[in-house]
Formats: sequence, structure tokens, C-alpha cells
Amino acid sequence: MQPTLALSSLLLVASASAKNILLTNDDSWVSTNIRATYRDLTSAGHNVVLVAPVSQRSGWGGKFDVPYSKTLQTDGEFGYVKAGAPSWGHEDNDKNIWYFNGTPASCVAFALNYVSPKFFNNVTFDLVVAGPNEGTNMSPGFFTGSGTDGATYNAAYRGLPAIAFSGSNGNNSFFKDSLDEDPLEPSNIYSKKVVQFVDQLFTAQGNNPRTMPLQTLYNVNLPPVGYQSKNEACTDPEWVFTRLTGQDAASMDLVWNETSQMPVWHSTPFAALSACNNGDCSLPSETWVINQNNCKSSVSVGSVDYDANIQLTNEAKALLGPLLL
Repeated sequence: MQPTLALSSLLLVASASAKNILLTNDDSWVSTNIRATYRDLTSAGHNVVLVAPVSQRSGWGGKFDVPYSKTLQTDGEFGYVKAGAPSWGHEDNDKNIWYFNGTPASCVAFALNYVSPKFFNNVTFDLVVAGPNEGTNMSPGFFTGSGTDGATYNAAYRGLPAIAFSGSNGNNSFFKDSLDEDPLEPSNIYSKKVVQFVDQLFTAQGNNPRTMPLQTLYNVNLPPVGYQSKNEACTDPEWVFTRLTGQDAASMDLVWNETSQMPVWHSTPFAALSACNNGDCSLPSETWVINQNNCKSSVSVGSVDYDANIQLTNEAKALLGPLLL
């Protein structure tokens, strides 16, 4: 699983309809969800390079970690790569599938600044796809804390169109144990929905140079499907256009357990996450749509322009009055 200099002349095969996609996530490079998505995006004719953390990095947000050693100090996820192996490398039988001892955010940079120029003739990626995550990432409270979303906003910083997909199958499964062709397996349903979404974007792009507007990204959450849905009835969830904030929007929190005298992880809705100051306030929140559990997926649009709108900016500026020149 080591990179070799012989790969330096390797090119992604181009075709009229094929696009170059960088695929990453935070559940590691050997999670069933990402391997199913790699399989189906590749089968759909796209040129896919998978670069993801060697170990689970869920909940690391946009933290930007790089290896401090050329070799792994501990085993990678599920022991698939052992301690002592290089801190980055690829599958022996597929040089488009890479691991990196970092976070999803740094995996994006590693793909762009090392993998692409050294092994794929500095190919330009048309799109960055993160996920599908094992577990949903809804509302700004989880968007900022999610490693999957951390990859997308780090891609958007660099001017790349990016989509974060998050599923409701928090199974943390190893692809060697779980990857199959079962049509009711959530990983397979999610991967096909990813292909459907991505292909629509590329169709809409036409001859435009960009897949999505600069600074923007999609945050997509997928409901329980297949074996995890009621009566196994949800196999092709509909898409619903949503917003990140709004009804039921929550964030990570903690409560104090008096019995154990320990803090306990908790999810709490906050009023600030329900307020609407930007975007289309008539849209339902992604949290509300997924909580209905009616076989619908939420699609929200975010931006890496973090400036407040002009009204809020002026109100906040006025508070500082004489301090400002």
C-alpha cells in the first residue's frame, strides 16, 4: 500500500461525459459507505480519486492535521493498515484509492498538492464529494463539527465545488465485511443517490466552466433507507430543498449526569439556530425534513462567505460607536 514513483505518469482516463471527482470522508478510507460510492461513481463513468483518513476522524470538523511521522504509530481503522506502514499510500490493486494519516480537511489538501501533481499529471478536479457519512450532519451546529463537512468547506476555500453527503446509517462498518450488491443495504442505496445527484449537477453544468458557483457547497442529509427504514419501504428517497437553520436545528451539547458525576454528550436545539437572517426563510430546515422520517433527503446550500448580512453588520458596527475611526 505504498506510493511508487512508477505511478508518476499515470493519467485519469478522459471521456466526453466523464468528470474528475475527488472523494473523501471522515469515517476512514475503508468504510463501507465510501467504498460503495467509489464503486458506483466509477461505474457511472467518472474518474474518481479517493483520498480519506487512514483512521476514523468523525467529529473533527475542519481541524487540519498532517502526519508528524513518515510511518503510522498505531494501526489504521479496522487494522487494515498496520502500525509501521507509511503514513500515506494506496491500495495495492487500485492506485486511485489513497489513505492519509490526517483529517478530511487535510486529505483535500494532500490530494490537491501531492496525489494529483505527482501521480495524476496535476489533474483538475471538477467536484469534491465527501461521504456519505455514517450519521447525519444537520444544522450549523453539526455542520461546523463534522469532519465530512470540514472537507467540503476546505474544498470550497480552494475554489472547488463541493458536496457533503451524510446518511442515517451510523454503522461504522468495514467494507471487507459489508460491501455487497444487496439492493436494500443502505450503503448501496446512498451510493446510487450520490450518483443521481452528481450526474444532475454535471448535466446542468453543460458547457459552463464551473459545476457550482464559487464559495458555495451543498449539505445533503439522507434518511433511513432499505433495511433501516420502516418496513424496508424507503429505497429511493425524494430530494427536498432546505436550509441549514430553522425549526429543530440543534447543536452539540452536554448534560451533567448526577449518578455518574460525569458530563454526557447531548444534542440541544438552540434559538439562535432557528433564526433566519440569510437565504430563503420560507424553506424548511434540513433537521425538520429528516426528523419527519418520510423517505425524503434534505439539500441545503451553504457558503464560505462568513460575513454577516448588511443589516446585522450595521447593527453590530453601531454598537462600537466611538471606538471605530
